[in-house]
Amino acid sequence: MGRPLRIDFEGACHHIVVKGINNSYIFRSDEAKRVYYEILEKYKDKHDVYIFAYCMMDNHIHLMILSGKAKSNAAICISDFMHDVQCAFAKWYNKRYKRSGPVFNGRFKNFNCLSLPYFIYCIDYIHRNPIKHGKTKSYFYEYSSHVKFFTGEDINDIDKCCDFLAMSKAQLREHLKQRQHLQNLPIIDQLIEKIKAQHENETLEHMLNSLAFKLEDIRGSRLNWYFTRLQREIIQQLKEIKRMPIKAMSTLFGVSTSYIYKQLKQA
Repeated sequence: MGRPLRIDFEGACHHIVVKGINNSYIFRSDEAKRVYYEILEKYKDKHDVYIFAYCMMDNHIHLMILSGKAKSNAAICISDFMHDVQCAFAKWYNKRYKRSGPVFNGRFKNFNCLSLPYFIYCIDYIHRNPIKHGKTKSYFYEYSSHVKFFTGEDINDIDKCCDFLAMSKAQLREHLKQRQHLQNLPIIDQLIEKIKAQHENETLEHMLNSLAFKLEDIRGSRLNWYFTRLQREIIQQLKEIKRMPIKAMSTLFGVSTSYIYKQLKQA
């Protein structure tokens, strides 16, 4: 089976995850984190990309990036950018530790950020990572964009981020502040209630839109863990409440029927 194509275009926003080979701790040292930071800084302007948020852990890195214009019609901006970044770091790492061979665990993962709630969730998820993995007890972590997120003193472009969201820094700060007090997005219960009370002419897409989400957020089989859970909950409710056929759900979510059966078993 061929590798899935990346969805990218000028102005597309991506949540990117990079992991060390076999989940090894290739970013454990402060030196390695600083080198990766400097490489990001070097290539972001060359490829006309904007970094909205980042967090460097010991064995993986999270990035939120806005794609610029591809160098050619055949090129994919985000792939070209990450290729240069990964190659530059791998070259440094192998030289520094006198080794050879792959440094990263296959291709980087990317998730498209298509709606405001997902966007806010992803920024918070990236900044919350050191807490999740026991590195810190608060959001304040040296190798994260959280501390200088609003200052303009880091590689993250806060002005472009606010332009992208069409909101002020104060509004974005308030959204992130509210997210810090939540473990999950409060959409699941609201959406289930809407499905139960669904009017005949109201589609799932309309219900999601009313909650500021898009159907594309939960389509496909390569989703962020929260949206995998959300998708699974919706599949379960559509089966139990609406008696929707498996084939219809397969078409709706853009996945195979076997994938739908698997989600129903795990629900």
